[in-house]
Amino acid sequence: MADGNAGEIVIHQLDARALPQRRARGSAEAVDARLLRTIAAALPADMPPVSALGVEIAFEAMADATKAAIAADLDCFVAWCAKERRAAFPADPEDLVRYLRHLEAQGKKPATLSRRMATLASAHRLVGIGEKDGLPTDHPMVRNALRANRRRKGAVQRQAAPLRFGGALDEHGEVKGFTITALLDACGGDVQGLRDAALLSVGYDAGLRVSELTAAGVEHLEPQADGSGLLSIPRSKTDQEGQGSWAWLSAETMRRVHAWLIQSGIENGPLFRRVGIDRRRSRAAVPPQPYHSIPGNTRHWQERLLGTPATQAQVTYTIGETSLTRQGVCAIYRRVAMAAADAGIVEMSGTNLFDAIAALSTHSLRVGLTQDLFAAGEDGAGIALTLRWSSPATALRYGRKLAVRSNAASRVLSAVRR
Repeated sequence: MADGNAGEIVIHQLDARALPQRRARGSAEAVDARLLRTIAAALPADMPPVSALGVEIAFEAMADATKAAIAADLDCFVAWCAKERRAAFPADPEDLVRYLRHLEAQGKKPATLSRRMATLASAHRLVGIGEKDGLPTDHPMVRNALRANRRRKGAVQRQAAPLRFGGALDEHGEVKGFTITALLDACGGDVQGLRDAALLSVGYDAGLRVSELTAAGVEHLEPQADGSGLLSIPRSKTDQEGQGSWAWLSAETMRRVHAWLIQSGIENGPLFRRVGIDRRRSRAAVPPQPYHSIPGNTRHWQERLLGTPATQAQVTYTIGETSLTRQGVCAIYRRVAMAAADAGIVEMSGTNLFDAIAALSTHSLRVGLTQDLFAAGEDGAGIALTLRWSSPATALRYGRKLAVRSNAASRVLSAVRR
C-alpha cells in the first residue's frame, strides 16, 4: 500500500529468527537439569540412593514454571546454607527458622516466606526425605515462625494494579487512572496498534492469565452467530491435566481480533506475536556529479557519478512466528499506557505517572475484570468459576472492597436504611 505523504507500508511474515532475538529461556530439559544439579550439589555424601524413577515421575507431574520456581528458591536456600555452613538436606528445623529470619530481615513478604517453605518441602519429597519422620518444614517451630512473621508484617499481599473497564461500567465514578477504555483509545491504527488493541481486548474479556494469553492460537477461536466469540483454553494454571475450558469474547473484541488477523496475514498458529518495525525516512534525489569533481579516495564514487533517485518513506512490519513472551506482554501494557498519558487520554504526570505505569503487570487485566464483576454485584463463586480462579476466596482477595456492595447486609438493609 502506498501513500504519497506517508510513504510505503510493507508487511512481512518471516521466521521469528529474522527479528531481534532475546536470549531464550531454558527449555523443560534445561530446567530439569538445573533443578537436579542444585539438589545433587546440596545432598550429603552419606545420603541413601534416591530413586531415579521417582524423581523422573515427579518432574513429569510438575509444570515447567513450577520446576523453575523450585530451582530458583532452592538456589537461594543452598547459598544461605553454604554461607552459614549449614546442611541443606535434610534441613534442620532450627536452621529453617534462622533462614526465615534472614528472609524477613531482607524485607521479604509473608507470602514469599510461605512459598520458600513450600519449595523446600517439595525438594525434600523429591529425594525421599520426610516419608517416615515427617518433613522438617512441618515442624511446629517452623510453623510458629511463619505465624509470628504474619503477625508482625500482616498477611495482606500487594496486588497488581487493576486495569478496569471504566466508562459505561463506572457508574460510581470511582475508577481513576488507567482503564481498558483509555488504553484501547490510545492504540494506533497500524499493524502494531491493531495487535495491541486485540491483545488488550481479549485479555480483559476472558480474564486471561498471561500464560493463557500467550498460548492462545487462531484455532482456539470460535466465532458465534451474534458476532461474539468463544475462546478455547486447553490448559491453565488450575487445569494442569488439560481438561480445558472456554471463555466468552464480546463482539467488539472479535472485530478487533479479525482486524489484526487480516492486517497481519496470520491464518494459524499463535494469535499474538511480535511485530518488528523498520522505519526508513524519505530521501531527496541526488543529481549526478561530474567525474572530475569526485575526490579519488571517495567510497561509492559510482553512486555519485550516476546520482541516486528520490526514495519514499517506508515502514516495514515483520510479523514473527512465535507467540509473545510474558515480558513482551507486560511491555505492551506499559507502552500503551504511556501513549495514553502522552495523548492526554489519561491525565497523569510526573512521579504519579511513572508509579502507575510501573504498577501495571501481566495480571492487571485479570484483576480489573474481577473487580468490575464484583462492582456489578456478581458473587464470588460465579466469578471464580468464570475466571478459573482456584477458589472464591482467591477471587475475593482482589475484590474484597467492591464485594461489600452486594453482600447480605447491603442487599437486605439498603431497602430500609436510607
